[in-house]
Amino acid sequence: MFGLFRRKPAPPRSAGAARVSVVVPLYNHAGYITPAIESVLAQGEVVREVVVIDDGSTDDSAEVMRLLAARDTRIRFRGQPNQGAHATINAGIGECGGEFVAILNSDDAWLPGRLDALALLLDAQPDADLAASAISFMDGKGEAIANPWYDEAMGFLRAGADTGTALVNANFLMTTSNFLFRRDLVGRIGGFAALRYTHDLDFALRALALGHRLALSDEVLLRYRLHGSNTISEDHRKVRLEWAACASAYLTLLWDRPGTPEPDWQAAGAVQAVLQRHELARAAGPCMAYLRRHGGGRLDSGPLLQDAAFRARMLEWV
Repeated sequence: MFGLFRRKPAPPRSAGAARVSVVVPLYNHAGYITPAIESVLAQGEVVREVVVIDDGSTDDSAEVMRLLAARDTRIRFRGQPNQGAHATINAGIGECGGEFVAILNSDDAWLPGRLDALALLLDAQPDADLAASAISFMDGKGEAIANPWYDEAMGFLRAGADTGTALVNANFLMTTSNFLFRRDLVGRIGGFAALRYTHDLDFALRALALGHRLALSDEVLLRYRLHGSNTISEDHRKVRLEWAACASAYLTLLWDRPGTPEPDWQAAGAVQAVLQRHELARAAGPCMAYLRRHGGGRLDSGPLLQDAAFRARMLEWV
């Protein structure tokens, strides 16, 4: 009889219909794209459209995706010659009409209710423009796995580090699959820079440096897939180069942009300690000097990423 008095769980809250445009950059993930798209469609009526762009896949990704596109009129699918994830995402955003944009890489998956939860989070925090959630991890077969690196990164954030310093320490956002943002944010801060490994980190840090806040949900709403073809598992020295460039661009925008207030020197010391601990300070100093002279701290519009000679020097410093 006591069961009659148990409180029923509250139904999941809806953010409203057709508010979120979803961008899916697809590349050689024929074996993963089906669960990825199914996780988008499971989000329900909050999804306005799903823009899927095949970035020159050489496997059966396009064939699988054509079948998936026939399942829902909100899916728009096209292909293009290979241009890289950053360019594919930027192109997809340009085709979106929703109030919010969310990105899902073609090997990851969202948990039910993610888009409603993050859209409602931004509704509740109008001073924030970008939202993300906690993450769980899976292997190539979809089996749950642990990620001690992520746990340590989140521990650093929870210990009291400011968001920017915590991101310089370790990209706890992990992936563009963890991004939901107001669509007009791109018009205010620019799109994703031509970085192979860290275009997500640069975008988040640039938003913070330009005064846009990140809202974080403690709820696990994303399943990130770790497998042998993750780009982050490639040449670690090149990953470190991009990491150092992102940190340098962030600090140059944060401290040296015309009209910026006096830096918080305690926070400046904390981020310097992070750079020294990761042995990135040697690269960050010259990189910041370069960015002051060329591009004003911007990797998306400045010349640093096209300057092969300077990048070769940075490889020596990292």
